[in-house]
Formats: sequence, C-alpha cells, structure tokens
Amino acid sequence: TSHVSYQLERVFLRLGHAETDEQLQDIISKFLPPVLLKLSSAQEGVRKKVMELLVHLNKRIKSRPKIQLPVETLLVQYQDPAAASFVTNFTIIYIKIGYPRLEVSKQCELAPTLLTAMEGKPQPQQDSLMHLLIPTLYHMKYPSEPSKASPFVLTERPRTVQLLLEFMLDVLLMPYGFVLNEPRPAPSSPQGGSGTGAAAAQGLPQPPPGMSVYAVKRVIGEAQWSPEQLEQCKLGIVKFIEAEQVPEVETVIHLVVASSDTRHSVATAADLELKSKQSIIDWNNPLIINKMYKVYLGDIPLKTKGATVKQELKHEPVSTRVKMKILPHLLRSRLAAECFPANIQVVYDGLFGANTNNKLLSLTLQFVHHICMVCPDSNKPLGLMLLNGLTKLINEYKEDPKLLCMAYSAVGKLSSRMPQLFTKDIALVQQFFESMCKEDADVRLAIQEALSMMVGAYVHLQGALLNLMEALVAAYITKPEVQVRQIAMKFAITVFAPDHVASRYLLLLAAGDPREEVSGEARRALRSLPSTKTEKEGSRPMPSFPEMVSYIQEKAAQRLKTPAKYIVGTYTLPFNPATFGEIVLYLRMCLAYSAGATSTSQSLMDMQDDAPLIGRYVQSLLSNEASPSSATKGGEANPVHIYMALLQQLLSAVGGIPVMYCLLEVVSVCPEKLTPNFVDKIDWIKGLMNTNKEDMRELAAQLYAVVVSTMSGNELRTAVQNLIKTTKDTHSPETQHGAILALGYMVGRYMNKRRSLMPTEPTPKENEELIAIATKAIGSFLDSESPLLTVAAVTALGEIGRNSVLLIPADGNGFTKLSLVDNLLARIPSGKETGKMKERAIQTLGFLPVGDGEFPHQKKILQGLMDSVEVIHTLNSTFNSLINHYPKWSKLTNK
Repeated sequence: TSHVSYQLERVFLRLGHAETDEQLQDIISKFLPPVLLKLSSAQEGVRKKVMELLVHLNKRIKSRPKIQLPVETLLVQYQDPAAASFVTNFTIIYIKIGYPRLEVSKQCELAPTLLTAMEGKPQPQQDSLMHLLIPTLYHMKYPSEPSKASPFVLTERPRTVQLLLEFMLDVLLMPYGFVLNEPRPAPSSPQGGSGTGAAAAQGLPQPPPGMSVYAVKRVIGEAQWSPEQLEQCKLGIVKFIEAEQVPEVETVIHLVVASSDTRHSVATAADLELKSKQSIIDWNNPLIINKMYKVYLGDIPLKTKGATVKQELKHEPVSTRVKMKILPHLLRSRLAAECFPANIQVVYDGLFGANTNNKLLSLTLQFVHHICMVCPDSNKPLGLMLLNGLTKLINEYKEDPKLLCMAYSAVGKLSSRMPQLFTKDIALVQQFFESMCKEDADVRLAIQEALSMMVGAYVHLQGALLNLMEALVAAYITKPEVQVRQIAMKFAITVFAPDHVASRYLLLLAAGDPREEVSGEARRALRSLPSTKTEKEGSRPMPSFPEMVSYIQEKAAQRLKTPAKYIVGTYTLPFNPATFGEIVLYLRMCLAYSAGATSTSQSLMDMQDDAPLIGRYVQSLLSNEASPSSATKGGEANPVHIYMALLQQLLSAVGGIPVMYCLLEVVSVCPEKLTPNFVDKIDWIKGLMNTNKEDMRELAAQLYAVVVSTMSGNELRTAVQNLIKTTKDTHSPETQHGAILALGYMVGRYMNKRRSLMPTEPTPKENEELIAIATKAIGSFLDSESPLLTVAAVTALGEIGRNSVLLIPADGNGFTKLSLVDNLLARIPSGKETGKMKERAIQTLGFLPVGDGEFPHQKKILQGLMDSVEVIHTLNSTFNSLINHYPKWSKLTNK
C-alpha cells in the first residue's frame, strides 16, 4: 500500500512540476490509464489518493482544451472484461473528454472501436459512446467498392446495430435549437424523473414530436450540439446509410425522416438516396411498414396494451412535416393498407388531428382510397370506421372542394368493396342526393361518381327499404340539376326489378328528359330486355299491360291537377310530349309482352309482326268487360280503353307516326268492339288524313277505312262517294293522297269482310258498280305527274287486289288488268323511279293473284319479276367473265 501511495505521490509531484501543456500531456498519457486502474484497489487510502489526483487533473485539463488524452489506451482498458465497473465508470469520463479533442482523422480511425466498446455496457454509457460517434460519421471515408473492407464491422453485433439505429433516428428527429424546458411544478432532477403514473407524467417536460423525454435527453447529452453541428451529424448519418453499413431494410425509416428535415442539405441528400433505392426496397416488408407506423403514431396507449410504456420512454407522434413524408411511402405498400388498426389510426389522425393541414388531408384521403382498393372486404370494423370518418369529414369540412371530391369518391370505392355496410343506410343516399343539389359543379360530379358506385349496394333491397328508395328516386328524378336526374335514373334502373311498375314510370319520366345523357340511357334501359343474369329472382322482364296502364292513368290524373301539366295550344297534357311519346310506346311494348311477343323493337315493320298475338290478347281483355259499351264508367276502367284514350290525347295535341300506328293497331285487331268509339270522331280522323306527313296520312287513311267499313251499308256508300269526289280535289295533293289511300283500304276491307262472312253470295249490284268506279278513280292516278299520288294509287290497288278480284276488264282499251301489270313492271327497272315506288310496285304485283286466284296475267307477272332479277344477274355474270378473262384482276378483287 505504501508503495502504491508513494507512486501516486510521485505522479502528483510531476503534475505539479509540469509547466507546459506538452509536459502535462506527456504525464497524462503515461500515467492516466494506470492511475485509473488503482481505483479498483482494496485499500480505501489508495482510492482516496487516486480521487484527489483525478480532481487536480480535471481542473488542469478543463482549462486547457488543447491537451490530448490517451484515448486509444483508455478504450482498450475500458473494454477489458476483467476491469472493475468502478474503473470503467471513470475511464469513460476521460474517453468522453479526450475523444472530441482528437484530430478528425484519429477520431475516424477510432470510431469503429467506440461501437465495439459498447457491447454489454450500461445504457447511459452506450448512449455516451454513440454521442461521441455520431459527429465523426460526417468525416468518415467509406470504400467506393463494396468488396473492400468497411471501417465498421457490424454483422456480428445485432444488438449494437439496433441501439445505434434507434439513436440515429432520434438524432434525425431532433429539431434544431430545441430547448428542453423542465416544467415548474415538478422538482427538476438531472435524470428528468422516471415515474410511470399520470402524476409523474405531469412532472415531465414536453419532448418534440416523434421523440420521448429520454430520447431528447440522450441526444442533448452533456454538451448539446449547436444547430450547425446537429446538421453535420444528420448528414453524417445519411452518409453512413448511403455507404450501406447496415441493411437497407433497417434504415428506410431514417431516410424518410431525414427527407423531411427543415435543412435543405439533409432533406436533399436523404431524398436522393431514397429515390435511388425506390425500386430495390420491398414496401411490403413488415419490418419497414411496422417501423413507419410506429414512428408516425408514436406510443399510442391502445386499450389492449394498457400503460406499459414508461412515461419518460413514451414517443410522441411525429410532426405533420414528417407525416407528409411517410404517407406517400405507405401508399406504395399493400401491407400498409392491411395493417389494422394502425391504418385507421393514421386515417383519423390525418382527417381530424389537431395539426393536420390540407396537404396531409389530401395524402390521407389518397391513403383511404388505397385502403379501399386493397384491404380485405371481410374487415367490417375497418370499413365501418372508414365510412364514419369519411361521412364526418363530408359533413364538417368546408375548405377545399378538391378534398371534398376525394372524400366522396372514397365513399364510392368503399361501397364497391364492402356493399354490406351501405345496404340498410338509405339516409346516406338521400344525404348525397341532397348535397348534389347544393354543391358546385366539381363536387357534384364527385358525388355523382360516388353514388354510381353505391348503386350496387342496394340491388337486393326489399319491403320497406325498397319503398323508401322508390320515394327517394321519385323525389330527385325531376330536379333541375342534370347530374341529379341522371343518378336518380341509374338507381331506378339498377335497384328495381324490370317489372316494378313505379320505377318504370320514373324511367319513363327520365326518357322524356330534355338532356340526351338522361333520356338516352333511360330509353335504352326501358327497351332492352334484362339478361337472365341480371334479372331479379321471380321477376318478369316487363310489367303486365293492365298494371302499367292503370298506374299511368292514375299518375296522369294527378299531374293534370299540378304545375307538372304541359300545355300545347288548346290541349292540356299530363306529361311533356317527349315523355308522353315514350309512355305510349312503352305501353305498346307491355301490351306486346303481355300478349306473348318477345321483341322490344319500335320499328313499325317489326311491330306489325306482333299484331296477331296482340289481337288475341286485346280480345281477351275486352271480353272481360262487364258492359260491351266503352262509354260506360265500368268500361272506362278497361286497360284497352285507357290505352286508346292516352293515344288519342297525345295524337290530338302532338301527333306522331308511331303513336298513330299504335292506335290503328289496337282498333284494327278488334274493330267490332272498338270502332263505335270513333263514330263521332270521323272528322278528327279526316283531319289526320290531311296532315303534311305522308306516313301519317297513310296510317290515318287505314284507321278511317277500319272505322267506316264497320258502318251500315248506306253510310259506307256515302263515305266512298265522298272519297271519290275528294280524289278530284286538285287544290290539295295531301287531301288527294289521303283520299286515294282511304278508298283502297276501304274497298279492300269491305271485300275481305264480304268474302269471310258471305263467301257464296254475290256483291249487291249497286255496291259492285260503286267499287268499280272507285277502282277506276284510283287507277286514273297511275299516270299522274305527282309521284306522291302515283305511289298512293299503286298501294291502294294492291290493297284491293289483296282482298278481292279487281272489277276492271282483263285487257283491251283503257284501264285494264293487263295495262296495270305492264305499268307496274315498267317501273321496276326504270332509273327514274324512287325506291319506295319500285317496292310498292313489286308488292302490288305480288298481291294481284292473292285476291284473284284466276288472275289472267300471272305468268306475265312472274316473268316480269324474273326479268328484273335478270338485270342484276347479268351485271354479276359480266363482272365474273371480266375477272376470269384477266386473272391478274382477281388478286385485286378477291375481297
């Protein structure tokens, strides 16, 4: 003991005699490590002497910052496993003083040793060593080629790597110039307290975002870095990561945090590094994603976890600035969208957090879209929370319309993903419809898209919910905003079965919409029969005719009492003409469907094919009437009469060839029961025969013929005589045209009726004479200069010829059967005639032998028609011979 004391005294003397810094430095280099070892002496006197010596030494060192300490030796001694903890505890004090005094090159050389020295040491000492290491990283040189040895060898030290990465992250999160203010109520202590209860929490200072109280204290250390030093430290960390000293999967979060730094140099360096690694990083790696969530949210006390994290160690959520850097990376990750409940915590923080802003809101909404696209559709709690969050935002947010659009759009996507969340919530649909009426155009479009996606969630509605939806669609399908009408129509099409009467009525209102985007889609929906895939269980492709007709009548009666009525001249209609036109044509489709037809075509040619079926069905409906008279009140309720009344109402006010056809069709198929309705409307029909539309005159002439041909003999004769007179009215070609056609149709119907009722009895003489006069009168127009009247004459003669023998001579002078055949055959190859004329001429030639089995010129007709075919055939054969004659042409013409 006395020997050791003597040695220590000598060191004391030498220290006292050291006059220059160099001398002092020499003594310290030589004696400091062995002196520290004497702290482990069992003798209290020795330990006391060492302490005196160290106190004196400390004073001398502190006042001379240039003096170097034997850091390398101290580091070896510090790492000696046999060293007592009392020795190591003092050794590190001198390492902490000496290391920053070293030349930068020497610091870089010893930097790896600081890391190896950390193994197994108490945490405060590890923190001190990392605090020394971090500023050095800025100056480190790394090999440019990965094959060359790296200064740090960390693969064997996973725990050290984790400690270092945690510390680095805290350094990167540390704000420049941050001051840790100890709160007043708590007694301030150098360790900052380590209580776990809420009371202790009150006594702790507030750490910056993303950090805990403990993290801030260790980054500040014993001597806080200036903002410039901190910037260099952060740059050094980025360089360390760039040099791939640790696996990149561990450092992604560091680069993301650094890229949000308030200093340009740090943010740019980190950003560049992130971009270069973008394609290599696996954004679905749980290690990366969990770390991002942890940093983003901090240590949120979840109900399940309880308060397990000590208050001092509890990390705050990061700042908005960092969140805005993390979110774009979460958007790249499928895994991030599936991490529940972290994903919903991020969403609620971004939508409603105290420090959110429009940029973060926008990113959060993008993240919501990402979750809606990716998350499993079985996670009901997630879906419900997303829906609640989005609707809350929609109800409360008033600033940027673009963000509102994103929120609505997200609701749409969520409904496609999890329709079950929406099915019973019709109030939400109503809210969106109402918002569409109020919001400006951009937002309206977004709501429209959202509602379009939501439709699918309501396809299986039943009972009261379906009735609610019907009322909702009815309320919005007539709104002034076109998008509102459009989407209401889409609900009408999709949610209801194709035989649902009320929704078909709403679609008919839409089909008469002034805007093509509404009316076009509604018409397509009404006219296309549902496929078996889309058809609802137990539903029919269309409503039954009686149901649809009575519903329309009820609605028409209601509308005539409201401002919805429509006035055309002296007529008041329940619907605007476009809608009314759609309604009657749809009723005709329902009539054909109920009669057993399957076509939904609205071309007159196709519609005529259904006439026989419709005839039988209409007769069955009429046979159910209590009274045969349609004038009685009971008769009014018959669907056929309601249908006819609607057709006449529209025809009178607006006209329309398809409407006229529908009326003619229904009267023609059951004339005995239905023509009495028209006895007092003969003048009205005659008016239609004089309109300026050729097709309308033709249909009206047929209707006139149907009505008049059911009258008694005298009335019929008078009507024919009047028509013969009218054909000579040269002032009005339209009137002549209608009269010629009406004559043809009337004579044809009269002869057909006689033949079917009294096949063996001859026609009364006076009638026969009248018919012959009528036939000649019609025939006189075959030479007319007006093509309109010539076509009418050809059509009328065909109609008579179809139903009976023509009462004109077979041949000879004047108008004969032969002259008629020649006239018609000459028209077919003529270049002067219209297509319609040729078509009617061929048709009439074909009809002549139908009503007259013994027609004398059948062979001529047949030959003439064959020759007409020959014209076309000759052209073909000429062309073929040319091709065969010049083989090289065939290559050009083989198509």
